[in-house]
Amino acid sequence: SQIGCAMNCQFCQTGRIGFKGNLTTAQIIEQVVEAKRILSQIPNAPPATNIVFMGEGEPLQNLDAILTAMKIMTDPWGLHFSHNKVCVSTVGLVPEIYKFCQKIQDNPVQLAVSLHATTNKIRDWIVPINRKYNIQMLIQTLEELFQKGGVQGNHGRHVLIEYVMLHNVNDTEQDATRLVNLLQKIECKVNLIQFNKFPGAIFEPSTQNSVEQFRSILIQNGYVCTVRESRGDDEMMA
Repeated sequence: SQIGCAMNCQFCQTGRIGFKGNLTTAQIIEQVVEAKRILSQIPNAPPATNIVFMGEGEPLQNLDAILTAMKIMTDPWGLHFSHNKVCVSTVGLVPEIYKFCQKIQDNPVQLAVSLHATTNKIRDWIVPINRKYNIQMLIQTLEELFQKGGVQGNHGRHVLIEYVMLHNVNDTEQDATRLVNLLQKIECKVNLIQFNKFPGAIFEPSTQNSVEQFRSILIQNGYVCTVRESRGDDEMMA
């Protein structure tokens, strides 16, 4: 959705290049069209079924363009993706989250929130936007929009909580317990992300044992928790 990124998350290489500009709706759609075109030329390749606004850029800073793009992606006369297969990730821009959720009432795509820490001290450091919209503000927003028990039907709305695992930064058992408490009033699922180390990175990936212990605490407290292996090696993303 953007070229570069203004969020400056400390664990993301693409954030270091700074913000260069927003993509237009047409440019966003062209990425999907090109991906479908490439896959169509590969023998026995599965079709493109999922779209994720994630990686380079903060989608909610380009909200109007992505809202229009999502309508085209999910429209039967457009690209005809299921709204259940479209996910938009944000670092936590509180006013834009409210606006986004209001605008998608008739096209309920998935929202993912990059939390990545359980204390303001750590999140101020690794996700600088926290200095403007801190954990308490973000959690309160999610409690209002994704109230625990408010989901109806098999495809009811929940929010996906993203959490990159950084060795000796945010991966302790105490962090896991704090996360359990932070999310207790939110209808959510948790996705733990294994950190993709890049040249010059000051962080190390959490050990496999730390990831498993962290996940176990969440599962024992009733949360659905998945682990995503490191991706984007070539792009140097999180």
